[in-house]
Amino acid sequence: MNLKSFIRVVPTMLLCATISAAFTATKATDAAGAAASPAAETAGAGAKAAKRTVSPDAIKKTRLTVLKKEVGLTADQEAKAKPIIDKYVDDRAEAKGDKAKLVDLKTKYDSDINAILTPDQQKKLSTSKAARVEKMKAARAAKAASSASPAASPAKSN
Repeated sequence: MNLKSFIRVVPTMLLCATISAAFTATKATDAAGAAASPAAETAGAGAKAAKRTVSPDAIKKTRLTVLKKEVGLTADQEAKAKPIIDKYVDDRAEAKGDKAKLVDLKTKYDSDINAILTPDQQKKLSTSKAARVEKMKAARAAKAASSASPAASPAKSN
């Protein structure tokens, strides 16, 4: 190795070593600091355990958009559906945890929406709901199968 190569290699090696040490120290500090600091522990646990919340307005807009897409609402039907959706989303937010009330709200919502739809649109809506339910069942079954298979596999030995 000549002098020019050596002069180029040494700073590069030092830079890599410094970055590596800083990265390792940051990881160790994060692990130790999170356990030592109650504020960091609360922030870290809160960030991971916090549920994603969606605004009621976004839910209302999404429900109306999906309904328009699935059944092809007319402007008149859209104007009638909007207050039904608004009331349903607001009532659902108030009835958190009360399963009986949630079931009643869903039944009333479905009947109110069906009342403004034509028979052809009602068929489209029921078909799309059935497809959605089947898709969810398949996803749950796949998730259950994937989570069960690693536990059932034998342990590897070296």
